[in-house]
Amino acid sequence: MTLNVGRIALLVIIGSIATLPASHAQDGALPGSNGDFEQRMQRIVNGLRAATAGAPPMTLADRMNALHVPGVSIAVVHGGIVEARGFGVAAIGGPAVLPETLFQAASISKPVTAVAALALAQAGELDLDGDVNLSLKTWKIPPNSFTDRSKVTLRRLLNHSAGITVPYFPGYPAGAPVPSLDDVLNGAPPWCRDLNKFEPSAHDWFALCVPVNTAPVVVDHEPGVRFEYSSGGYTIVQKLLIDVTGKPFPRLLEELVLKPFEMTHSGFLQPLRRNDTPMAATPYRSTGEPVPGGPHIYPELAAAGLWTTPTDVAHFALGVVRAWTGRDAPVLSQATALQMLTPGLGNYGLGPIVLGVAPHRRILHAGVNDGFVSLMTMFENGDGAVIMTNGDQGGELANEIMRGIATEYDWPDGQPKVH
Repeated sequence: MTLNVGRIALLVIIGSIATLPASHAQDGALPGSNGDFEQRMQRIVNGLRAATAGAPPMTLADRMNALHVPGVSIAVVHGGIVEARGFGVAAIGGPAVLPETLFQAASISKPVTAVAALALAQAGELDLDGDVNLSLKTWKIPPNSFTDRSKVTLRRLLNHSAGITVPYFPGYPAGAPVPSLDDVLNGAPPWCRDLNKFEPSAHDWFALCVPVNTAPVVVDHEPGVRFEYSSGGYTIVQKLLIDVTGKPFPRLLEELVLKPFEMTHSGFLQPLRRNDTPMAATPYRSTGEPVPGGPHIYPELAAAGLWTTPTDVAHFALGVVRAWTGRDAPVLSQATALQMLTPGLGNYGLGPIVLGVAPHRRILHAGVNDGFVSLMTMFENGDGAVIMTNGDQGGELANEIMRGIATEYDWPDGQPKVH
């Protein structure tokens, strides 16, 4: 099974099409890179795969042009070794994509956040199965008839079974007011969200609205009953981790996850620090137009706020898988990793999706922010890949690249299907 991230819809604007020259996708070998990897990568980029076996292979350059995706960064893990390449450009007319180019990971932030929460649970600072309202301090989940029957727990928040609303966050355009975390959790009433579409000067009472573009985060069905993807649930986790530790979320995640997993080019600061912006990719809409003002800002850090590289995400996924299989445990014990990666409703563990049966199980997650699409997958044997793009149609491209990698490395799952 390939996780199809190409169907996740984002708002687009109609405009002129900016076409990426094909030559931009024909990058040469990086200094000091492995020769075997370079040969394999050349076969991959010249043999992207459609979902059905037997379809003719496609080239990365052609597909980037067709889908208006200026840049792609790819990390492949084989035998526990991570190697990476960049293709295309970080911005049209700008620098080439390098393995160190930063992308918004979007919802791949969720499994990273989950590891931090599980590390605190492992240390006895959080209860996976207790009522989270007992640990939340300055904001509480509004009680209702659903929470009277069953409680919202950390476990249910992490595996999207807590009955929480708000599936996705659109972020906030650069230069626009950015709400506080509590404001996001409290949300905006419908009339305020409608007003946010118009010029404030047209409404004398617009100033009464907090600049929040999503609904309140609430429980809308009984916790523990069914799977329903919720970025709002992970925003509650963000609040919970801050309340329990008393630390800013970016610093806490750096201490608990980023440093131990050697994610040296990653951070949860939104917006980026000024000295990091030259390394950041510019996001593009499906029309080929750049997202106005540049990357959106996501105060919903736990759900969508990570800036990173495919190499760093690959180190993270590899570390989680190693803990899962008992090879080493820089953050999580094997017992905790087994809890994390036991699939529940919707095939979600506590953070990532978990598919397959031993010895070919794998974890995966996709991420979609405005103008950024990413895909991560890692098998339990330590083979996998991470693909990050700076175009709204990057999901379709990432799936094609992932099938090409699966074919080249003969993965037990993820190759084109024979019909």
